[in-house]
Amino acid sequence: METKKYKLIGFFVLGFLIFSSATNVAIASDDDLDGIDDDFESSKTRTLNINFEEDKIEIESILRSNLSKNKIEFEIRNNTNGLEVGVEFTPNYDPLTNSSEIELEFEINFQEIVEYVDVNQNNIFEEGIDTEVQTVQLDAFQSTQYSIISISPETDLHYFIVKTIDGIFIAHIYISEEFEIVNNTLITPSETKIAIEINNFVYNNPNSRLALYIKLESEIDYEEKETTEDEALEYAQNEKGIYTTNHSHIGFFSWEENATIDSISKEVFTSAIETDDSEPNEQKTYLNYPNGTLIYHDPKIGIEGLSVPSSDGTTIPGYAIFIFLGAGMLGLIIVFYRVKRNYAKFHQIKN
Repeated sequence: METKKYKLIGFFVLGFLIFSSATNVAIASDDDLDGIDDDFESSKTRTLNINFEEDKIEIESILRSNLSKNKIEFEIRNNTNGLEVGVEFTPNYDPLTNSSEIELEFEINFQEIVEYVDVNQNNIFEEGIDTEVQTVQLDAFQSTQYSIISISPETDLHYFIVKTIDGIFIAHIYISEEFEIVNNTLITPSETKIAIEINNFVYNNPNSRLALYIKLESEIDYEEKETTEDEALEYAQNEKGIYTTNHSHIGFFSWEENATIDSISKEVFTSAIETDDSEPNEQKTYLNYPNGTLIYHDPKIGIEGLSVPSSDGTTIPGYAIFIFLGAGMLGLIIVFYRVKRNYAKFHQIKN
């Protein structure tokens, strides 16, 4: 009887081991509670090298993995042209020789804030249709503030504050060496979060709206994107964006569809991408906000395809773990029931 019981249990354990081996299962773990599997997160961790100049910050982001290297270079400039964020991507980078070939370059430039009366009430600024009340140039900045926030013994979150002299426009710039949640937003290591704050804007018309003018520079024209990569990967919700490509690599500028206006979440309307009249080889767009004393919005800039989980089945999600454990428990119950039933039959025969 004991032999038969152990055989049943042995078959169950053997079946579990065979299933695990055949599917290469590794139970997903998330010790830092950011919603990302720890092993996958470790494979995407990056090293940041930061260099400061008078009105420029150079950030070199290199993948730590020994299997392959790629490099993202962010250059943040604040000068008379506005707040410029340039991005360069090198997919194959050799850190020993520092040899690299940049295959994607693009730039996002926050230049001015336009106060306007929305004549046709479509919630977007249209030159020649809407009434322009005033334009505030983003052309004079305070000294950049910089701090490092430790995430783990091996990784940090880097935080920059770029603020205009008058304090009306503030950019909170976050770049992380690993996946990290900042203000309820997940940041991947291949992007930078630029939280925009428009604070105490002096309106000349109480019924006006604001449009943040953004100049777009790239070798290939930008296109609109209704569903962002972060949305598709369930890293984010309710985003819109634009993207540019070169050599199959994709650079993106995305933003949440809502902004916080005086503590209330309200929809952000985006103007269509169009040619910049002042510079025909470049494009522009506007992010449009309702009138408010404090406007807070969360755009992101980065490279697509670098934070995508592998599809080789090396991990299983949480719900699958519960299903598998439930099946295992059911198997044990069945084994226990059969052993108990056979034990009772054995005693009936014996008696």
